[in-house]
Amino acid sequence: MKTRHFQKYFYALCVLLLSVLLASNPAHSEPPPFANLNAGLEETEAYLHQSINRIRGQHGLPSLKDSPTLRQIARDHSRYMARSGYLGHGNGGGRDFRSRIERAKVKGWRVVGENVGRSFGYRNNADEIVSGWMESEPHRKNILSRKFDTTGIGTALAEDGTLYATQVFLGSADHTSDMTK
Repeated sequence: MKTRHFQKYFYALCVLLLSVLLASNPAHSEPPPFANLNAGLEETEAYLHQSINRIRGQHGLPSLKDSPTLRQIARDHSRYMARSGYLGHGNGGGRDFRSRIERAKVKGWRVVGENVGRSFGYRNNADEIVSGWMESEPHRKNILSRKFDTTGIGTALAEDGTLYATQVFLGSADHTSDMTK
């Protein structure tokens, strides 16, 4: 009697295990949510820009103007970091953020800065990046600096779903130059 009872449960367990294995077969599963690595990144960049300006406003600072040129510089660097798994201000060619700005022929600036970050596995990776920047003294100084009046934020997703973000800060020579082109 115990043997027959055991066989019934053993059979049911095998069927359950087989069902789980078939359901988790990669050939039958849907692609991960980051399969399209460009989907939603513009919204993420806009969200990060709004978050930074909200923080600046809470500290009595003016909002940073958005620059498409700086945004593209930031995007390119985030893409580089996402492809290489690197987190930092340089790249394989030995260029740091200042040389990337000079190479893009951005004119009229007197001071520049850059924040980089990455996050994976959080409900809102963008919020985690901003939180990390605010907890880091050098990144916080960039965000809360009166010297900067213009920014560009670029993001990229690595194949594993890690969000990389770069924020380039620029202080125009007279705080009135239109760096938004």
